[in-house]
Amino acid sequence: MNRININKILIALIAGIIVFITAVSAIALCTKNAHPGEGLRHEDPDPSSVPATKTAFNNIGQIRVFTKEDPAGQKSVLVLVPWLEYDGTDQAFYEELDRKHQSLKILLSNYFSAHTKTELLEIGEDKIKRELKSQVNESLVLGEITGIYFNDYLFLD
Repeated sequence: MNRININKILIALIAGIIVFITAVSAIALCTKNAHPGEGLRHEDPDPSSVPATKTAFNNIGQIRVFTKEDPAGQKSVLVLVPWLEYDGTDQAFYEELDRKHQSLKILLSNYFSAHTKTELLEIGEDKIKRELKSQVNESLVLGEITGIYFNDYLFLD
C-alpha cells in the first residue's frame, strides 16, 4: 500500500515538471524572449562546391590551438579546418600555396592564439575571415586568395 502511494507521488511530480517545462517554453516563445539557434555558426560551403572559375586549396588540414588566457585564467581549445579559395587554375600559385601550407598553418594558429575565446566571439567570424585573408595574401607572391572558409570551427571547453 505504501509503495503505491510513493509511485503515485513520483508520477505526479514528473508530470508537474513536464507541465512546468512546457509552460515556460511556450511563454518564452510567445513573448519572443526565446531565440532558437542564436549563436549558431552558419556553415561554410564545401570545397567541392567551388564554381568552375575558382579553385579550392584544402591541404592545410586540421588546426588545434589554445586561445589566449582570459582574465579568469581560462584557455579554450579551438579546432578548425580551413580551406582557401582563389581565382582560376594557376598551377604556379597552387604550388606556392602547397609549399607554404605549413607557414599558413602557423599564421592561422598565431592569429587564434593571440585572442581569447570571448574576443574571437565578439570579433565575429566574418571579420576574422577578412583579417586572415589579408594576412595570408600579404605572405603570398604569385597570387591572392579570394576567400577563406572553415569546414570546422569549434571551441572545446
